[in-house]
Amino acid sequence: MSFGKLTRRLSALTGIAALAAVAGTAPAGADPAPDYWPLVAVGDETAHNRLQDVVAIGPRNAWAFGRISSDNGDEPLAVRWNGRSWTRVALPTGAGQDIAFADASGPRNVWAFSGGYRGVDPVYALRWNGRNWTVAHRWPGNVLLDDAEVIGPRDVWAFGSYTNLLGNQAWHYDGRRWTEVPTPVGGLEHAHALRADYILAVGHRPGSAGKDLLARWDGRTWTEVDVDVPDLPRETDHYTVFDGVHAVSERDVWLYGREVRRDGDRNIDEFLLLHYDGSTWQRIGGFLPWMRLTYAYALTPDGQGGIWLVPNGSDRPELLHYRDGQWTETIAEVPIGPDGFVLDIANVPNSRIIWAVGSTPAGDFGTWNWAVWRHEESTPHLRQPRPPRPRK
Repeated sequence: MSFGKLTRRLSALTGIAALAAVAGTAPAGADPAPDYWPLVAVGDETAHNRLQDVVAIGPRNAWAFGRISSDNGDEPLAVRWNGRSWTRVALPTGAGQDIAFADASGPRNVWAFSGGYRGVDPVYALRWNGRNWTVAHRWPGNVLLDDAEVIGPRDVWAFGSYTNLLGNQAWHYDGRRWTEVPTPVGGLEHAHALRADYILAVGHRPGSAGKDLLARWDGRTWTEVDVDVPDLPRETDHYTVFDGVHAVSERDVWLYGREVRRDGDRNIDEFLLLHYDGSTWQRIGGFLPWMRLTYAYALTPDGQGGIWLVPNGSDRPELLHYRDGQWTETIAEVPIGPDGFVLDIANVPNSRIIWAVGSTPAGDFGTWNWAVWRHEESTPHLRQPRPPRPRK
């Protein structure tokens, strides 16, 4: 199989504005709307495929991962942004059927993980050293992985569980070997790291009906973080689930999940968003009535004190934005009809560039191709003033 450039020119699909976004510039005199998400890359495969995780390392370096499905079976998919185009990159043979999530500490330390797709896929970690991918570790067949955090070449965490009722577990890589790390506070599933001694993770306490545990690694042990929010439900038929956490800083933490109510044999979910400002937790509301928001796949900062969310339950590539008490909705650009979906989103460090990945229809034959969208907020009134230059 050839792994040449798969990025299509989008002139027939999106016009001059989208082409300008691919090139990283806007037409002369243009001031793009802050909620514009042009489609900048589409796969050119002959089978169903999608991207479900994106890692933004820098303006000229990003990775996205997912899966290709065909009559010959499933295989993992990796595409790379080199500052000019998105290109498919070959992965080691026998690396399973799917890449569920990934993370990186730099351009020469990118990790990608199989979560145990469909319960039969081998569970493994792949590592990119700046030149090629290698299989860095394999877990036994009774392990499923949920998430991973890469702090450095000698500091990698993975979170998951055993399928034989041994419960949740955390694993740590120190540059030489992987070891299990006790998590006495409970089972941890999804995490976000600011540095080696500040990792936040969500999960559940032992024996808890909900999953409302927020824990922190301080470099030595895991301890519970008190989420002091009034009226968080913790009953058997009305409880809280934390699905993810993102720490912009120690004084800027976003925590999202659901309030779950039992109604007979079914659950009724309501989206829950919390923000920590360094002293108190605040429940974020004001949801628009037509947002249909019950769950979020991913959350990332917008670089301006707000956030972007990828909601579930939509057959359109929908993104939601929150800043200064206001919610807005954006439908990302698609080549054919309204269909498509976004599964992950990531902001480029120290910039206002954000990548979103997912899938869009490939034609009239019911096939889907991987897709990448780009957003760059450049509205003048949102720019922060530059600090004064020091006097000579």
